[in-house]
Order: sequence, then structure tokens, then C-alpha cells
Amino acid sequence: MNLDKYITAILEEIRGTENYQQVEAVLIASVKQVREKEYGSVKYFTELEKSIECLSPLALNSTQFSCFRYALIFLRLLSKEEKTAGLPA
Repeated sequence: MNLDKYITAILEEIRGTENYQQVEAVLIASVKQVREKEYGSVKYFTELEKSIECLSPLALNSTQFSCFRYALIFLRLLSKEEKTAGLPA
């Protein structure tokens, strides 16, 4: 699976979440997969962030919108932690 398809799959998983803990679990698991598949974590973080930011709020219900906004916050936290840990991009 290429990175674009993987990001699409992650977006669908987040769309199906109902709370912030589920969002965190999806993102943590996705980062582990990115490391295993060697997609490049920096590119993954950047592309996933762009994809979330491009979602139309009109196409989301309030729970989905809230979960995607939280996903952006948590994604940025994960990205920052990965950079400070000195893990390979």
C-alpha cells in the first residue's frame, strides 16, 4: 500500500472514532505502521496533517469534526516527540 492510500485509510479510521482516546489509539498505531513500512515519518506527518486540514467541516458531523481537530493537535504532538527523540525520518 502506498502512502496516499494509507493516509486515506487512517482518515477513514479517524472518521469512525467517537472520542479522543480512540483518535490517539489510531494515530499511535499508524505511526508504528509507518515506521515498520518505512514510509518516512516526516512525510507521513506532513501529508496526514494536510489531508485533515483540507477536510470540509460541512461534510462532518460534530463528533467527527471534534475528533479530526483533536487528531491535528495530537499529530503535532507526536511529530514533535518523534523529532526530539531523534528517530530517523
